[in-house]
Amino acid sequence: MRACCLVLCALLTACSHSPAPQPAMQFVQLQQDKTYQFDRGEGMHRVRFNYSGENWTVADVAAIRVETKSPIAIIPQQYTAEGKMMPGAAVNGRNVGKLWNSITQQELALRLKLKGFVVLTPDIEYYGENLDGYQAFEHYIAAIHKGNPQVQTVLLTADAHNPNVQNPLPGAQMLVTGTNARNLQWEALMQRHIAPFYQQVGLGNQGARVRGGHSDIEGSSAAWHPLIERAAGYGATVSIMEVSRAIDIVEQAGSIENGRQWAAPLFDAIADAMTEWACLQGYGLPSCKELNYVATH
Repeated sequence: MRACCLVLCALLTACSHSPAPQPAMQFVQLQQDKTYQFDRGEGMHRVRFNYSGENWTVADVAAIRVETKSPIAIIPQQYTAEGKMMPGAAVNGRNVGKLWNSITQQELALRLKLKGFVVLTPDIEYYGENLDGYQAFEHYIAAIHKGNPQVQTVLLTADAHNPNVQNPLPGAQMLVTGTNARNLQWEALMQRHIAPFYQQVGLGNQGARVRGGHSDIEGSSAAWHPLIERAAGYGATVSIMEVSRAIDIVEQAGSIENGRQWAAPLFDAIADAMTEWACLQGYGLPSCKELNYVATH
């Protein structure tokens, strides 16, 4: 198998808030001897994949290797602007999905960079806020999981407050894969770290659960979540975590914007959990020495 190295030396800064720029690195497009139907994105965001609409929970995608010895975290932005395909939950007639996802992406990326992670922050805007864009966006995340060991993907969202059959108890929950073997150890580690936050703010937390499996229609709320399932096929450390209902954030913090400070202990806890998991996998982060883990990478 030939590997074509994209000569990319991009500083992977998650946001303007971060004082810790990451080292330049290369992205390697693997499986160059295979022809793919779609080639989307440019540079570090390029992804090649096949998609027919059948067997859509499985990503037929060219692996992308990131040349690094550090653990990799993917913190995506999946929501669109108001009036477009997926604006997220609404509070008082205002869609807040994109704003909250941006806040959580910025805060979690900052903490993980400071802990020594390589942090990738793919955004649906890179590929287009439409169905074709989501195909590329979700396959890109799967491609990174396919090309690298022990990638962790965490997307923090705010849940809608209207219950339905698929989400009978809206609020804090950790959505995980339903079509692949789950990583119960990772799920338990995440839950152990975040439990004190929910006790502190007085909100319930359902913990890790599978959503979907009641429809074969891609995109249906009754179906598997394609972002989770496609990536988890190459490693089940993938979750969309509903922090709480959006109305709970506004009620407790005063506004979605103020949720940045309100949820700071949660961001700390998730970053600590992801770091501990990386230590368990043998990565030599500074925190691993404090936790008495031995580096093997």
